[in-house]
Amino acid sequence: MSAHKHDPTGAGHLDGLQCHFTWELEHSRELLFSIRDRLEDLLPNESNPWKGYIYNLLGFLQTRLGRSDEALSLFSAASEALRGPALLVNYSDLAWLHHERGEPTLSQEYLQRMQELSKEYPTERDQLLPEVYAEKAWTQTEFCRNYTLAAWLFQKALEAEERVEWRSAQVLASFYVKKKKGSEFLEQLRHASERDPENLPLRAGYLQQCTRSGQEVGPEAKVLAAKVLQGPDRMHRHMESLLHLYRSAVSVHAAVDLATKALDKRPDSRFLKACLAMCHKWRIHQRAAVSQELIERTVALLHEVITLYPDSCFRTEIDLANAYAKSNHGLADAKLLYSELLRRDLEPRSKQILYNSYAKFLHFELNDSHMSTQYHLRAAEIPVKSYYRSNSIETLQKIKDRGVSDLELRERHSFFE
Repeated sequence: MSAHKHDPTGAGHLDGLQCHFTWELEHSRELLFSIRDRLEDLLPNESNPWKGYIYNLLGFLQTRLGRSDEALSLFSAASEALRGPALLVNYSDLAWLHHERGEPTLSQEYLQRMQELSKEYPTERDQLLPEVYAEKAWTQTEFCRNYTLAAWLFQKALEAEERVEWRSAQVLASFYVKKKKGSEFLEQLRHASERDPENLPLRAGYLQQCTRSGQEVGPEAKVLAAKVLQGPDRMHRHMESLLHLYRSAVSVHAAVDLATKALDKRPDSRFLKACLAMCHKWRIHQRAAVSQELIERTVALLHEVITLYPDSCFRTEIDLANAYAKSNHGLADAKLLYSELLRRDLEPRSKQILYNSYAKFLHFELNDSHMSTQYHLRAAEIPVKSYYRSNSIETLQKIKDRGVSDLELRERHSFFE
C-alpha cells in the first residue's frame, strides 16, 4: 500500500530528504544569531555565487529562532536565486517548513516538486547530486565549521562535475584543516588561486601560507588591499581575511590603517566597523605600549559594534571588558562587566569562552592566580572541544608541571605568558 495513503502530509518521507532540516545542524541560540548576522552581512552582494545557499541557510536559521514567516520569505528568495538541480535542497527545505507550519497540502506540493526534480536529474544508488554535495559542504563550512567534512563533500561534488567555485571552496576548506600545511598543499593553493583570481579569500589564504613558510608577501598583500579598496563595495566583504593577512605579513598598525580606509569609503557598514574594532583589539593587546587615546577609541568602537549586533555581541562584550582593563581608570568597569557576564544563563560553549577569558583577566589584571586557576579548571571541565578548552588545559598543565604554589604564582606575573 502506498505510504501516501497513510501519510497524506508526506511527513513520513521527510526524514529521508537531503536538506538543512535533516543535516543535524544544532547550535545554541547565541550561535544561531551569530551565524545569521554573518550571513546577512554577505547578502548585499548580488553577484555572490553562494547567494542561493545563503538564503536557504538563513531560512533554516529563522525556523530555529521561531520565525517561520521570515523563513518562508528567505526560502522563497532562494527559489528565485537557484536553478535546475540546485533547487533540490530548497524544495526539500520548503516541504519541511510547511510541515512544521501545519500546512500539509503545501508540504506535499514541495515534496512532489522535489520528487519530480529527482527523476529529471537521477543519480546512482547511494549517491547525491553534485549540487547537493556542494550545498551540504558549504553549509558545513558556514554553520558547523567542520572543514574536514566540507572538504570531503566538495571533493564528492567535484568528482561528478568540475566547477571553479567548488574547487576554490574545497581548497579553502583544506586550508582551514590545520594539519594540511605542507609544500604540496601550498602548490594546490597557488593553482586554485590562479584559476579563480577574483576569489580574494583564497588569494589571502595562499599568501598566509607563504608567510608561514618564510616567504615575504607584504608587497603583494598591499596590492591585494589596493584592489579591494579601489573595487566596488561588494569587494569589502573580503576585508576580514585580508586584515588577518596584513596582521601576519605587514603589521597590526597597517591593518588598522587599512580597516580605517575601508570604513571611510563605507561609513554605514556595520561589518567594516566590526573589522576595525577587531584590528584595534589586536593593537591594544600587543606588548608595545599604547596610548590612552587609542584605548578610549577602541572602547567607543566596541560599544558601537555591540549596538549594531545586539543578538550576537557576547564575544564583543568580552573584548570590551578586556579593553576597559587596559585603561588607566577602567578596571572597575571591566570587573563590573565580567560580573554581569558571569551571572548570565549561558550555553556551555559560551561559558567555556567566558571562563577562559576571565581566568586570564584575573591573572594578568588582578594578580589573582588562585582564582585564575579555578576558572581555567571550570573552562577545562566543560566537554566542548575548542581552542578555549585546549588553552585552559595547556595553562593548567604548565601549573602542574612547574608545581608552583598560589603564593608563587602571585609573585610571577609572566607565568602564563
